[in-house]
Amino acid sequence: MILRLALIGFGNVGQEFARMLLRKREWLLSSKGLDIEVLAIATRSKGSLMSERGLDLARVLEVEKTHGDLRHYGEGSLDITPLEMIDRCDADVMVELTTLDIGSGQPAIDHISYALRSKMHVITANKGPIAFAYDRLESLAKSMNMKLRFEGTVMDGTPIFNLAEKALQGCEVIRIEGILNSTSNFVLTEMSGGRSLDDAVKEAQRRGIAEADPSLDLDGWDAAAKISVLANVLMGAGSAPDKVVRSGVTNLSPDDLTAAAREGKKVKLVARAERTESGVVTSVSPERLNCTSPFWSVDGTSSAVTLVTDLMGNITILEIDPEVTQTAYAVLSDLLLIVEWMRCNEP
Repeated sequence: MILRLALIGFGNVGQEFARMLLRKREWLLSSKGLDIEVLAIATRSKGSLMSERGLDLARVLEVEKTHGDLRHYGEGSLDITPLEMIDRCDADVMVELTTLDIGSGQPAIDHISYALRSKMHVITANKGPIAFAYDRLESLAKSMNMKLRFEGTVMDGTPIFNLAEKALQGCEVIRIEGILNSTSNFVLTEMSGGRSLDDAVKEAQRRGIAEADPSLDLDGWDAAAKISVLANVLMGAGSAPDKVVRSGVTNLSPDDLTAAAREGKKVKLVARAERTESGVVTSVSPERLNCTSPFWSVDGTSSAVTLVTDLMGNITILEIDPEVTQTAYAVLSDLLLIVEWMRCNEP
């Protein structure tokens, strides 16, 4: 089976996904009977590429590494918008890897909608579309008999949605709790050792964990987007980041963490979603946790989520110090599930 892909966005995750396809090519052929071709890559600032024969991914990666601009690839290099690429590209699957816009989830929502209407399956690691428009996009996917998958939107490659879909059938998720933002968790861990907030942020930036402007993480917006995704998909919440009751970590000091430690507690930024009589309520805020919490040992860049269910009780998943490989793997795992669905639904 030959599967043709189009990528929108070619940052760290997109490049690692391309490397993964190269590393796993022989395994995909021998174990899955699957040959994957990337027909097109569209970016906002690095140019775009398209080839009916499939792009040479090793060469694409070398050009990006050497020049930081895909226009140096040569034949197949062009400047087109993502929507133009979808129009012109005969791909089976569109992979959306653009960065989060916390205000609206755009333009990724439009990219996904357009691809679904063009009869392409869609994989995204961008949490914005699922946080802001999950119900609409999932309804569109079903109406077009296409698949929309998004395992990489929360906790990198940790199989949260696959777990719920495949292994927890019949269970109702009553509550979700999680430490979902690695930057703020790292900063709090550093502050618990005596660093100031500013010094902890600088250390996170030095290690490449935090962006130049880390406010999206420290103010709780990233966690708000992720709890919206979890609540929308697993609880039918119809939430969005701007509906989350939110407070971040910027008002905390090392003294606050020291005071918590004297009480035998740790301060963590916890995201929550809970069913109430008026609907699903979502929140993000710093909390003092004691040693009985499943999040007690979640330090540094690690993350964790607890699903509270009616039939299986509490299930906690811990991800330890993830890197970009885990997010790229989420894209690959989604791709393999789409292939499985396609084969089961062949006429």
